[in-house]
Amino acid sequence: METKFKTAARLTVLIAALSVIASAGGLLWSELYRDSESIKAVWFVNDLATLFIAIPLLLVSMNYAIKNSNKAQLIWVGSLWYLIYNYVFYLYGAAFNSFFLLYVLLFTLPVYTLVLVLNSIDPGSIKSSFNLNTPTRAISIFLFFFAMALGLPWVAMALGFIFSGQTPPFEMTIVFATDLVFLVSVLIFSAILLWKKDAWGYILAAMIMFKGLLYPLVLIIGGVVAFYRAGTWDSFIPLYFVLWALCVYFYRLLLKNLN
Repeated sequence: METKFKTAARLTVLIAALSVIASAGGLLWSELYRDSESIKAVWFVNDLATLFIAIPLLLVSMNYAIKNSNKAQLIWVGSLWYLIYNYVFYLYGAAFNSFFLLYVLLFTLPVYTLVLVLNSIDPGSIKSSFNLNTPTRAISIFLFFFAMALGLPWVAMALGFIFSGQTPPFEMTIVFATDLVFLVSVLIFSAILLWKKDAWGYILAAMIMFKGLLYPLVLIIGGVVAFYRAGTWDSFIPLYFVLWALCVYFYRLLLKNLN
């Protein structure tokens, strides 16, 4: 194992183990979640995606990343960011349950592990591994579009509540705060750096788009399940699908140009 990744790799294994417990518990323990049926549907799909997609990708990418694979390092970073974003919702959005302290760990540990990984990778090496003809500006435009497509509705809705003096449902406030802080701001920052061909732009763009590959699917499938279980339909599902499809295309385009 590369010495520079030793601590981060050990923490990643611990994170994976804790995530298995949290996800499997959510799937098998019917009394764990105390939320509405529509929210439970999202937790159900989220647990499935984490257990069978996110955790395997986290461990496989870590294994190749410590062998100095630049592509694996980008996927490892993206997997950690996905878990951070994912467990913010469990920590603040789920009704208090028996796994609360586990959610605290599953948010905190990926944060510190991501810092260790980002501190250990060589941005210059990763940038030099990309082809000179990598369409950085096209990808930057997509990242900015992604930020505006999601950020503008949230800002408009938040302003509507502010000026009307109304209070939005608590779960809506959680979505506004989490997306604007952990998604929209990172998309904009990544777009600016990648447009300038800054080395960190390549890393952050890959990181945030990896999250864009998985979480929209959770929202789409979870929304469909919620509709059948509780009769509630999320009007943003078509937008999630468009953003997911575009993210698949541009993420593949970015990694395609990585030697």
